[in-house]
Amino acid sequence: MMRVWGRKSSSNVQKVLWALEELGQSYEHEIVGGIYGGKDRVEYASKTPTKLVPVLEDGDLAIWESHSILRYLARKFPDSEIGIDSNRTEAEINCWIDYNSSAFQPALIGLFWELVRTPSAQRSKANEEKNYKALIAASAIVSEQLQNKDFLLGSFSIADIALGTLMYRMRDVAPNLAGTPPLTRWYDRLLERPGYTKFVTTSYEELRAKD
Repeated sequence: MMRVWGRKSSSNVQKVLWALEELGQSYEHEIVGGIYGGKDRVEYASKTPTKLVPVLEDGDLAIWESHSILRYLARKFPDSEIGIDSNRTEAEINCWIDYNSSAFQPALIGLFWELVRTPSAQRSKANEEKNYKALIAASAIVSEQLQNKDFLLGSFSIADIALGTLMYRMRDVAPNLAGTPPLTRWYDRLLERPGYTKFVTTSYEELRAKD
C-alpha cells in the first residue's frame, strides 16, 4: 500500500491526496510538518533531501515534490481519468504544471504567506504588491486558457489538480482576480469533485499567524 507523508493543511500535500482520491487508491497517511513537526526525524529525512512535504512511498520508492508525485501517479495508472498514456498528453500537461511551478503558485503562495502566515506587524506592503502584481499576470493566462474549456486541457487532468488546489486560497486572498468568469466556472467544476471538497476546501486556520 502506498504511503503519503505530510500535513493536510499543505496545499502541496492536498494535491497528492486529491489525486489518490480520484484514483480510488488506498493509502496510509503519516502526518508530518508544520505544527506537527517530525521532518527532522531520520525516518522522514532519509526519504527526501529537502525535508519538505509531501513524500509518496510506493514500495521501496520514495518520491518527493508534489508535481513529480502527480506525474508518477498519472503514469502508474494510465487508464484512469487522470492517467497519462501518451507523450503528447504528458507534454501538454507538463506545460501547465511547469507554469504553475514557475509563475502561478509562487505568486499566489507569496501573497498568501504575506496576508495569512505573517503577523500583521511584520507584513511588507512592498512584498504584498509585488506578489499581487505577479498574480495578476499569472492568473490572467490561466483564465484565458479556460475561456472556452471546462478544464485546462479540455478534460480533467493532473494539471487541474496542480493549479486547481490553489484556487480555494486564491479566492480568499485575491477574490477579484479569482472571480473572472472562466476561473469561477472552473472552480465550480472543481467543487463537483469529491476529492476537492474533501481535501482542498478545508480550514487552514492552523497556518494563520498569531498577532
